[in-house]
Amino acid sequence: MSELPWRGSGNEKFDFSNPNICMVFNAGELSIIEYGINEVIGTCRTENVHPNMISARLNYSEQELRGGKPTKVIAYLMDVMTICINDLSKNMIQATIPHDAKIDYLELNPGGNKLLFRDKRK
Repeated sequence: MSELPWRGSGNEKFDFSNPNICMVFNAGELSIIEYGINEVIGTCRTENVHPNMISARLNYSEQELRGGKPTKVIAYLMDVMTICINDLSKNMIQATIPHDAKIDYLELNPGGNKLLFRDKRK
């Protein structure tokens, strides 16, 4: 459970499909809330709010139990031809991938270190 003050417009869309996070879409901005953390762990600008266009992975592995950091990564479309991958734990962009065709699906693997995407031509 997470609690945080929210000053929304009433037009927010909530996505609870990921078991570790809630995604809140409002006016072109995506806010990511990790369950158990009472603050927004990341934000990004995107107009593509379809679940097939956003992939988030929070990986709590044995490495974290030994003192390492968990993997917190999100991949989303900045526009229909550009993928952006953000590291939520460091709050920085890991990669920006331009493409020559419109992308209609993307997904990170469970570890958050590989990206699968499909373009409209193929």
